[in-house]
Amino acid sequence: MFDREGFKFDLVTQRFMKNRWDTPLGQKVREEVIQGLKHSLEIRAILDDYVLDHPSNIEPYGYPYYPADAIEKKEFWVLTNDDLRGIHLYNEDFSNSPSLERKSLSYSSFYNCKLNGAEIASADLSYARFEKCDLSAAILASTGGFSTRFINCNMSMACLWKSSFIDTHFLGCDLTGAYFEDAFLFDLHVNYLTKFDLNLQAKWSERLLPSGQRPDILRSIRVAYEKAELWHIADRYLYQERVENRKYVLWPLLKQQPKSKLFFQWLKDLSGSFLSGYGIKPVRVIGLGFIVSLIFAACYYVLGTPKAGQDFTKTSLESLYFSFATFATLGYGDITYGADRPFMRLLSTGEAWCGAITIALFVAGLARKLLR
Repeated sequence: MFDREGFKFDLVTQRFMKNRWDTPLGQKVREEVIQGLKHSLEIRAILDDYVLDHPSNIEPYGYPYYPADAIEKKEFWVLTNDDLRGIHLYNEDFSNSPSLERKSLSYSSFYNCKLNGAEIASADLSYARFEKCDLSAAILASTGGFSTRFINCNMSMACLWKSSFIDTHFLGCDLTGAYFEDAFLFDLHVNYLTKFDLNLQAKWSERLLPSGQRPDILRSIRVAYEKAELWHIADRYLYQERVENRKYVLWPLLKQQPKSKLFFQWLKDLSGSFLSGYGIKPVRVIGLGFIVSLIFAACYYVLGTPKAGQDFTKTSLESLYFSFATFATLGYGDITYGADRPFMRLLSTGEAWCGAITIALFVAGLARKLLR
């Protein structure tokens, strides 16, 4: 796992990493890097001659450290031949380029660049910024970092296999069709324009997304929308997360270990989905209440209403009236079963219990939607 402090540099170092590309030599190397990326050349060959020769530059991959006594204005040097930290690139076309793989791109900026199909695997993107870039079908496998900014980017069909993004912004990004196998997504930032799939992409190349990972990925996305207070979107991901957890985690576990505790946990989850959509679909509760009322009305009609008559219409309407009034716990008392019919009294009391519980579920679900 990444160590945030290992990629966070002081302001002097950050300024040097960015400004070195604007020196006369830095501009020349930057142009060579751009041409190398466009023609799929190995960037290491370009940067080899500029690697810092300094006693402190012993293990720059494990401990990226910029010696303070070597940081001077108008100087250009890199720690390693993969060091593209702080480079800023605008309106460039790097489509399908394989040359960004394993590069250090922290603090870099890409604006309106075409990176569709580009190989950016195993790259360090901590504190990097991509704005209005086309990253569709880009390979970001084993890539990631802290506080990366993706702003209004097209990331559809991108591969984020084994990627790790922490405190990352996906503001206005389209990630539909993105592949998230073994991805670690924590503390994401989204907005109204951010798009993820409810039904996650299941396949990339020859790889298949393990079903057991689906709820965890959906949870990370759901938490991001909750943090942005986009509750109506978060609710959709909450429902999908719970459904896939029941299907792909609880059910396989129950089949492996058929225990009563697991069975009741699975049954409780299934009931929560059916009754109220895990508390986020109060309309289901209304529908359920209507169906239950009709079932009890049919029972009253068959077993006899309090004022049993011969007329079909009047008896049907009385059954419906008595059932809906009982379900809603109105308690008018204008028609009731007498003491000579104890079973029907118990039946109507049972309906009142069902009504009270259903109404409570509806109020709780509605309050959850309106009051947060």
